[in-house]
Amino acid sequence: MSTRKSVTTVLSLALVLTLIAPGHLGHATAAAAAGTPDFSLSFFANPQTVKRGSGTLFQIEIQPLNGFTGTVNIQLSGNLPAGITHNFTPFDVNVTGTGITFASFDIDVPKPVATAPTGTFDILVTATSGSITHTETAILIVR
Repeated sequence: MSTRKSVTTVLSLALVLTLIAPGHLGHATAAAAAGTPDFSLSFFANPQTVKRGSGTLFQIEIQPLNGFTGTVNIQLSGNLPAGITHNFTPFDVNVTGTGITFASFDIDVPKPVATAPTGTFDILVTATSGSITHTETAILIVR
């Protein structure tokens, strides 16, 4: 009878280990992924509101995570109306891994109503380094 209890105990333990192992392995994978070098992308102030006849500067913040260092390529895109001046040329930012790295781009809105309509406009910011890509939307409000 003691042998029967031992076999039952071993079988029960094997069943429990089989049921627990897949969940445990999933946690191990998540913990390993948490240590992968990466970066976050955000803005110092967003949205930005401007009146015609002025401009604004969008300041991008790149925060290294888990020891990330490297070059981050910034690309800007958006459907800004004719008359709003911008330079959407891609540029690189060197991230050293020791705190937030700042980058910026500016938008100029001329005063004449005919050349600068009012409204809310989105500017998509895409930051890429190797296989890592993050996007954020800058919002420009023209009054």
